[in-house]
Amino acid sequence: MANKRFGLFSLLASLALIASADTGANWLEVQFPHDSPVLPVTLSLQQPGPTTATVRGASLVVDLHASLLLRNTGTKTLSGLTLLVETPDLTPAGRGSVTVPSLHAQPGEVFPVHINMQIARPLSMGRSKGPMMQLSLDCALFSDLTAYGPDKLHARRQLIVYELQARRDRHYLAGLLEAGKLAQLREELNFGLQDLNPAQLAFELLHGPTAVATNREQPLAVNTVAFPDAPLKPLSGHAEVAGNEVRSPRLELRNTSTRTVKNFEIGWIIRDDRGRDFMAGSLPSAMQVGPVETASLTQPGTLRFSHPSGQPMVVDGLLAFVNDVEFADGKLWIPSRRDITEATPDPVLRRVLGSSPEQQRLAEIYRHKGMGGLADELKRLD
Repeated sequence: MANKRFGLFSLLASLALIASADTGANWLEVQFPHDSPVLPVTLSLQQPGPTTATVRGASLVVDLHASLLLRNTGTKTLSGLTLLVETPDLTPAGRGSVTVPSLHAQPGEVFPVHINMQIARPLSMGRSKGPMMQLSLDCALFSDLTAYGPDKLHARRQLIVYELQARRDRHYLAGLLEAGKLAQLREELNFGLQDLNPAQLAFELLHGPTAVATNREQPLAVNTVAFPDAPLKPLSGHAEVAGNEVRSPRLELRNTSTRTVKNFEIGWIIRDDRGRDFMAGSLPSAMQVGPVETASLTQPGTLRFSHPSGQPMVVDGLLAFVNDVEFADGKLWIPSRRDITEATPDPVLRRVLGSSPEQQRLAEIYRHKGMGGLADELKRLD
């Protein structure tokens, strides 16, 4: 009985702590170093919606919705950043993160960041002596591709990839605008609009036995897209598929360059049983591949895919491509626009391969401000 009372007391204390905090200062602590090039200005836990807490089993789940205003206090243009939210008194810590690419925040500029995530906390932990959660800067990337922060999440590499994609796409769209190819420019931007975007699937990386392990596995060949100038090319692959699960997919890759590859990221496109293609995300691989070597990559565990609605999907086809490559000297490669155009004649597939956060951002500007607003934005960032 005492344990039940303690559990109920812990729950009520935690809920009261959330309900009574207008600013969240009592339970969400914002900690940025004093020498940070970006610092918080204000924090609201009521935007874009109220932060709430519910009990799920033996855990207290906080639905965190926060709006944070940050200021670039440094001397360089800020290209992107990653924020870390964690529960520091838990071992291992519960974590969440927010990555914001395509910022273009000038020195002194104030900009918003929205945080929407769930953080779980065991009820048995009781009330924390300090704030329940801690918000900190994990990595900030500048326009010269230098970075600041502890980078606990290893986000620096992804932020650089986003920035290289942004520069590629701005240069391409500006070229179309300068050449007066407005019809082609509109076509490119229409691909970035929300209602025409390739749907992003939800996927989980699972280890060990899965809930549908009794489903009969079927072998499935993995098709590949090879970019003409890619230093690392996928040759072939196969996997075992059961329903919405892809188990231990394997790829053969060849390093066609004279440089050692240190890391790379494989992108996955899934075709469902209705013949529709979905961008399923990408997975990094810390595998070293020497010059002109062939390597076999096996993704351990199981990839489980769901539609945006949360419903499981039937995997009927798999396509893999090399999304980016990091060499031993730290330099990065991403596919150029020519690579994407020449990789496939399928316009839908090219749309998936060429989609980036920056193109989607520019498409939204075009959607709301027209061609003039887009031209002004591209000139501003030139």
